[in-house]
Amino acid sequence: MLVRVQRGTGATAHGLSGAEERVVGLLSSWTGKYHLPGLALVNVNVPEKTAVRQVDGLIFTPAGLMVLEVKGFVRPQPGVLTVPPNGPWTVDGEPAAVHTLTGLTPGDQVKAGVYAAKAALADVNGAKDSFVTGLVVLVPQDRELTLGDTGRAGLGIHVTLATQKDLRGTMHRFNNRTSTWTADTVLAACRVLALDHLAPERAELLAEDFLDQPPAPVPPPVPQPRTTSPPPAPARTASTSTNTWYRSPGLPAKPPPDFVFDPISPPTPAAPQPRPAMLRRSPARPTARPAPAPAMRPERRRRIPWGLLIALTLICTIGITAAILVDEMFAGR
Repeated sequence: MLVRVQRGTGATAHGLSGAEERVVGLLSSWTGKYHLPGLALVNVNVPEKTAVRQVDGLIFTPAGLMVLEVKGFVRPQPGVLTVPPNGPWTVDGEPAAVHTLTGLTPGDQVKAGVYAAKAALADVNGAKDSFVTGLVVLVPQDRELTLGDTGRAGLGIHVTLATQKDLRGTMHRFNNRTSTWTADTVLAACRVLALDHLAPERAELLAEDFLDQPPAPVPPPVPQPRTTSPPPAPARTASTSTNTWYRSPGLPAKPPPDFVFDPISPPTPAAPQPRPAMLRRSPARPTARPAPAPAMRPERRRRIPWGLLIALTLICTIGITAAILVDEMFAGR
């Protein structure tokens, strides 16, 4: 990785703090078989609308841009560092003893640098839609500090320790993305940021695996026509009919009230037949219809009223007997 440091005023040769010097040493050590491609511009300013924002570093890689924020501890503080949703970062529940000149957390500081870099490079061809993220490197004063839950540092913000293993692993995972930055894009970004004095030669950037030409745009996928198959026809059995209710095991004996027969092949209505022509009769004199013959009633077999005959005989006998008795009574006087 190419490392370029903008000189400043301070106790060290580069005008950097001890924590920043340690990170620069780690980045510069990745050569030979430990080489990681990229360009690190350390201790630079990013122009804003009315001022400039100082950032600890801009790390260009073929996969994107990382805004660097280095934070050293002012005293030894062993424990587990976590990032709460709000408030300062903590180590075992206590505020982290990081060196800061403002009241912002390291996550807020690096996010401000990310937004400033995106705005400054918005007009650079090839950098507008590139991936820009933030990297917070913590430099403790002892080796007993470990990282806990740092996922709330911010979207796209990475937090790591200033060790060879941790910092290199973070950079290696970032470089696994698809290459999008070309050598010309990096040089154009340096010109926009007024960092031409730190920019390397184009051949040096090509040796750092930056692209020579922009990647070819990926054509959008051609939509495939969707084929819809008709719904399968309901299965028919030989023992069932479309006009009868088939009782299967577990079904009620009678069809439900909303049951509708659904014949599979409805009968084809017959074609209408022509009506026969009506013959018009010529006007004629009405003819007298013959009187209907009287209906022949079937002959009934007469039954003899024997009871009535016996009664009449008894009445006649009694009457005659009475008359004789009366006549004899009057004749005797």
